[in-house]
This record gives sequence, C-alpha cells and structure tokens, in this order.
Amino acid sequence: MKEDRERIFRYLLQLIDRDDPGYAKKTVEAFSVSSSTVYYYAQRLIRDGKLIRDPGKKTGLSLPEKRYRFIYKTDSKLSEDRIFQTDIEPLLAGVPQNVYRIWYYCFTEMMNNAIEHSGATVIVCRVAVNALQTRIEIADDGIGIFKNIRNYLLETTGEDVPERECAGYLLAGRFTTAKERHTGEGIFFTSHLLDRFAILSSGVVFTRSDFSETQSDLPDDRSGGTAVFMALSNTSPKRSTDVFDRFSDVETGFSKTEIPMAHLFPNGYPVSRSEARRLFGMIRDFREVTLDFTGIENIGQAFVHEFFVLLPQKKDGPTVTLKNVADPIGRMILRVKNTAPPK
Repeated sequence: MKEDRERIFRYLLQLIDRDDPGYAKKTVEAFSVSSSTVYYYAQRLIRDGKLIRDPGKKTGLSLPEKRYRFIYKTDSKLSEDRIFQTDIEPLLAGVPQNVYRIWYYCFTEMMNNAIEHSGATVIVCRVAVNALQTRIEIADDGIGIFKNIRNYLLETTGEDVPERECAGYLLAGRFTTAKERHTGEGIFFTSHLLDRFAILSSGVVFTRSDFSETQSDLPDDRSGGTAVFMALSNTSPKRSTDVFDRFSDVETGFSKTEIPMAHLFPNGYPVSRSEARRLFGMIRDFREVTLDFTGIENIGQAFVHEFFVLLPQKKDGPTVTLKNVADPIGRMILRVKNTAPPK
C-alpha cells in the first residue's frame, strides 16, 4: 500500500512539474483511484512541502526548489572529492545509495575536468533540488572545452576542425587532450549515467538527449568557458555498475561504445568519405561499436563505400552493429556492398 502511494505521489509530481492541467484525470485513469483521493494526495504533498500553490501555473501548483551556489577559485588547492563531500553530499541526504554513487562519480569527473583542463580562474557550482530530481551545473571561465579540443587537434594532426564538430569527438569516449593523465572515459560514462547531461561552450552543445529539450534549459548569453548541466531523478533505479558493465569488462576494459549518429552528423545526412574516415578514427580502438541511426533518414554512397567497404579491410577494426536503420539507409548499404568489387 505504501509503495502504491509513493508511485502515485511521484506520478502526480511529474505531471505537475510538466504543468499538465489534466494531472488529476490522468492520475485517476492511471491508478484507478477516485478524484477525491487524487486531491487528497495533492494536499498531502502541499503539507509536506513538496508542492506549493502557484497561480502562475496552469495546474495552480509547482514544485519548490532549494537552490545553492558555490564559488571556487583555482589559485587555491582544489580537490574534487573534498568539494563533493563538503558541499554536495549534504544536499543529497535521503537519496538511495545507487543515486548517491552516480552523483559521486559524475560530479567528481566533471569537477576534475574544470580544475585540470579548463585553465579557469573561477569555477561556479549551482545546485537545485526538488522533490523529483537534483540538478547540478558546473561552470568555469576557462578556455572552453571545444576550443581546447580544436587547439589540440590542430597541434597533433594539423587539421583545423570547427568547434561545432569538436563536440562529436566526445561521443565515442576515450578521447582526451591529456592522454598521459586521463583515459577520456569521464564524459562518456557521465552522459550515460544521468537522466540529462549537456555541455555548453562557444555556443556549441554536446548532449546525448534530445537537442531541443536540452537547449531549452540553457542560457543564450553565455560566452567563454564551459558549462556542464546534469540532472538525475532522486529515485532513479539506475546503477553505475550496470552502465560500466554495458561498455566494459574485466579483460578488455572500456572496449564497447555506442554512437548516436544524429548527434555526430546534426545535418542528418552523412555523405562524404572524409566523414566516414573521421567516424572510423573515433571508433577504431574499440572492440565493439553500435551505430544508432535514430534521426538519420538517408546516407551518401561515398560514405557507405568508404566506411562499410574500404575501411573494414583494415586490420583489427571493430565489430560494428547497426540499429534503428531506416529503409533507405539499409538499401543503400546493401547496394554498395553488393556492387563493390571482390576483395
């Protein structure tokens, strides 16, 4: 009974958080309870401080938030684990252990990036907590992550990659501008562990979530530096070990990855051989790769020939699996493979 009540509470809070005026009717239909029960539960949430009356909302209700702001100057010795234990951990009181562990990993990884990679003088951390979720932003005034990647690629490869394309180098994982000190796993696993994750820098957004949904939360006037946005349900069933096990194992380490192709090719149409070679360069050190074609409706013949015919002839390439492939893409791949000359 208590578990059912908690489920109804969460459902109500989610609908009210979305400002859905049909929250009462939908809850009645979802749980086969009376309208009076729904309104009783809403009153209970108000008494518990998880809802407040808000005449500016369609529902007349909203979720109150507790907000916190911390400022760290990099001219002093900063340790991401001590920052977490001192400032963040007390704000997570009462969350399940699995949620705590996810936040510990994600926060310390992103704070470490700001401390060691950004060249910032100041790092600002903002935290917002309500009855449903916790959101954390880490922003610095440094060089900017995508500008840093652009400078690194120019120095190491001689190629001047536009900053909007530099975000794509983070999708596969294992990419880092400091190979002697980092593995490049932090952003990859953090983006999979959280409910929502985005990096904003130089007007460019990196995310695995829906672009429009994530962008709506981001300020338009931020310039310079890097801002990392993170959100996780306070009752998330996710476990960090499940995500790590999905992409790594004891024998081969971080050897599997998944690429959302629509985020790597935001124009939705990978066409050229150079794009194929760039993609292959990102994944060649992995053992297994999944390419998710959600949001991609077509694909160019030259891209297919380079990636699916020529590059697989190279030794020690990864095993590639495709998913969510639209019919025109599947037909193009088969046509090019079937007309390619024998090896």
